[in-house]
Amino acid sequence: MFNDPVIAIQCWLSHRDQNAAAWLVNEHRPQVIRAARSWGAPAWMEEDVVQEVFLRVFRSLPRFEPRMPFTHWLAVIARNTCAKMRRRWCRRHRLSAGFEGGARELDDEAAGPQEAPDQQLVHKEQMALLRHALSRLSERDRLLLEGGPTALTAAQRVALHRARARLRQHFPQT
Repeated sequence: MFNDPVIAIQCWLSHRDQNAAAWLVNEHRPQVIRAARSWGAPAWMEEDVVQEVFLRVFRSLPRFEPRMPFTHWLAVIARNTCAKMRRRWCRRHRLSAGFEGGARELDDEAAGPQEAPDQQLVHKEQMALLRHALSRLSERDRLLLEGGPTALTAAQRVALHRARARLRQHFPQT
């Protein structure tokens, strides 16, 4: 139906043609996913990135200059959106970098043989502190934290965020 983004954009802007919008999203979705992956977005978060990028694209379409290639314009929006989402994610989940999968690693208490003895001792102490902090949480919170970031619903993500906050309260700051 459409073979040129400029035509699809004009159809969207003039008639709010849903087919034009769907074509733009379907045609350029792989580019946005590649950008998300290059920014380190986890697989379960890719759809959120795609939605956020195209939301910004459709809001900005009236300012699109047809002289420049649409893919370049989209790449800039995707890059800026990914950077913003990454900053937001890192702020909200400061704890996740240290504990991502940490609950699953509790059984693997032996530090790697390449670590220095003092690093092994620090690792064991941190694991003991983490085990203690996890023991003070409810079973529901522990299950959420142990499950890792799989495809979660919005309610489950909120519950996971709150469980991490409760874990942070029980985990001593170093």
